[in-house]
Amino acid sequence: MKNGPLISVIMPLYNKRPYVARAVKSVMEQTYENWELIIIDDGSTDGSSDAIPHGNPRIKLLRQTNRGPAAARNAAIRAASGEYVAFIDADDCYYPFKLEQEIACLWEGQKAEWMMSAYDWQVNGQTTRYYMKDINREEVNKETKVFDDALEQLTVSGWPSDGLFMRKSLFERLGGFNENMRYGEISEFILRCAAAQPRVLICHLALYLHIDVPLSTAKVTNRNEFHKQIGKTLVGLAKNYPQYSGLLIGRGYSHLISYSQSLILAGKGREARRFLFEEFRMEFMARWALLWMASWLPKGLLARIPKTAKGWL
Repeated sequence: MKNGPLISVIMPLYNKRPYVARAVKSVMEQTYENWELIIIDDGSTDGSSDAIPHGNPRIKLLRQTNRGPAAARNAAIRAASGEYVAFIDADDCYYPFKLEQEIACLWEGQKAEWMMSAYDWQVNGQTTRYYMKDINREEVNKETKVFDDALEQLTVSGWPSDGLFMRKSLFERLGGFNENMRYGEISEFILRCAAAQPRVLICHLALYLHIDVPLSTAKVTNRNEFHKQIGKTLVGLAKNYPQYSGLLIGRGYSHLISYSQSLILAGKGREARRFLFEEFRMEFMARWALLWMASWLPKGLLARIPKTAKGWL
């Protein structure tokens, strides 16, 4: 397919030399032909840029000192010319029909300004299909649907960036990814997008392959810091979107409770108390008080608590 708006495909690149050529090839093989690929090398030290195929005028390579994937994606989009933007990680692959399907959904269908899709996840050579889920955890797996209130109707955190496709103008209105976040910046952006533009299209077709590789983001992400950052972000978002304040605060508190629990169970009671007192004040909530009391228990006693009983925290 040749006719249609230009799509800017955004690829942050950091130390993915063994995989980046494969990712680029998957973009070059798209059935939709009106695309540009903007790769931004975020200070790689393994010669990743040398593995990028040369000679295609639609592939642009930018470089910056290491500032993280959020800053890399934002910089690439500032250099983008497309009406729509798509994302791909340097160790993943598009299926050949991905961009054509997305254009059919958003540009031809004119049903929404942004969308997400199902995807395949490959681990140790085994591939599993994952579908987007509604708020009741039911999979959107039978047909492509438009949801009018993403936060109320969908489980929107935890989606890979490869499945995000949107108008560039919407991305710019949202101010891009949060560059202060090294963990959870994709979830934070999607949640912010869902709050600002509730109408979203969910494609039931798997449009890309998310591949588990050594040193992938999913493996190196500090889960405790993820819970802390995304929790505080959700609580902060509640101030900007009062119509979703109860929902955002509730989800934010769940993440902050998980962070507090992890500190307590690791025997870091003093650190947990500092966090609870200075950053997560919920004095009138029974759960907060329980966490506060548990933070004073000695590490030896905590270690003797059966795994099945640790949920009481």
